[in-house]
Amino acid sequence: MFEKLDLSKKIDDDAYAQGIEPLHTRIGVLQRELHDSGIPVVIVVEGWNASGITLVINELIQYLDPRGFSMHSIGSPDDEERSRHFLWRFWKRTPARGRMAIFARSWYSRSLAEHVSGIDWKTGIRHSIESINVFERQLADDGVVILKFFLHISKEEQRRRLDEREKDALTSWMITRGDWDFHKHYDSYIPVIEQYVRKTDTHFAPWTVVEANDANFTRLKVYSTVIRRLEKKLAKAKENKQNNGGKTAGMKPARNDVTREAEPPVTYSREEYDRLLADYQEQARDIQYLLYKRKVPLIIVYEGWDAAGKGGNIIRLVHRMNPRGYDVVPVARANQTELDHHFLWRFYQNFPRAGHITIFDRSWYGRVLVERVECFCADNDWKRAFQEINETEELFVENGGGLIKFWLEVSRDEQYRRFMARQEDPLKQWKMTEEDWRNREKWDLYEEAIDEMLARTSTPAAPWTVVESNDKYFARIKTLQTLIDYGEKLFR
Repeated sequence: MFEKLDLSKKIDDDAYAQGIEPLHTRIGVLQRELHDSGIPVVIVVEGWNASGITLVINELIQYLDPRGFSMHSIGSPDDEERSRHFLWRFWKRTPARGRMAIFARSWYSRSLAEHVSGIDWKTGIRHSIESINVFERQLADDGVVILKFFLHISKEEQRRRLDEREKDALTSWMITRGDWDFHKHYDSYIPVIEQYVRKTDTHFAPWTVVEANDANFTRLKVYSTVIRRLEKKLAKAKENKQNNGGKTAGMKPARNDVTREAEPPVTYSREEYDRLLADYQEQARDIQYLLYKRKVPLIIVYEGWDAAGKGGNIIRLVHRMNPRGYDVVPVARANQTELDHHFLWRFYQNFPRAGHITIFDRSWYGRVLVERVECFCADNDWKRAFQEINETEELFVENGGGLIKFWLEVSRDEQYRRFMARQEDPLKQWKMTEEDWRNREKWDLYEEAIDEMLARTSTPAAPWTVVESNDKYFARIKTLQTLIDYGEKLFR
């Protein structure tokens, strides 16, 4: 791939000045149009050390409104970032609608740096490429424009630039031992970098490889490509608006192998319940310790009908656990900042680090439940979410995480009984809202959404556990037992 590039391409200063001037004006206009259209943009600039990444970005941002973009210079991860999947810190930096995020190096450099020196680096790179393609496709499906540039220079040109910088007192601080080490391995890194570029060059996030031996040619090619791609996106957005939003996501028929039952198969006396509860809570604490020692992150998802007992269940689950080792995240309706991002963005913020447990009291499944039923999102959005959820959960598990998903099922009659009990109890009246009663009126619509959710998202990597919750004693014991069984399989 790289050997076919003509690195002798040059543009003289006069031709460069004449070509770049109209682009400076145009990019400012496009930025305002993108903002008004609510279109987010990600610009990735990668390349060899000393290939001119900083120079290109400085030229690019000079005529942008600084209030409308964020610049991310990516270096080595800190301890917090290192304890999570390598894409976690990039998900956090994805732009809101109408904004730009510019990355001076990105998930590609970090993936290469973290995997190329590993024992099983070929497998690591393959997993990274798969993760990156999913990440970029999910962003693109949500309307993000992704522009990726790789600045290619010859080995000789890289040596010349490194030598020049090292001899200059103003730039010598920029050169590190790592730059020279990377230069020494230039020839061995070329096929690895080509593999990344080739296998992540997709229609939704294509690469532009730039012949970067000449600074003028490099800057003009990047600038003109950015302008062309943004104009194309804006034209496409206008066309879709005229056609009422474009295509609707199609879905294969769902197979539902998950049965919802509200009545438990057995019941426990208070004495049996207290004995089992104490025993299982001790074992749950042991599982937490093993997760911590072996640096395994665990996500526990609680979904279920209103008044199904999620809160009380979580209280019993964590009763004997070390509070420094888990977080409980209650999920409410998204605020405006969250709505301006991909719907998974706010959940990624709370994904657990290695050895930690995060318990979601409601979760990303709101997209295919309440947001679907209440029409808080377009049909295309919730239909697309099934695939995005499955991909996200599978990648989390494949990268060493654990995931348990509970659906707490209660009957319609039992829910009504609990609603009335809450309204009559002064200590529980705060739990009841008008929204609870409105949701109950749409019981049949929610049942349809729940069945489809369970059918489409109960996967080998992340199966659902339905908890028969008409009996709270049974429900609490079952969730604890499920955690213990999961932990024993994980550490077998």
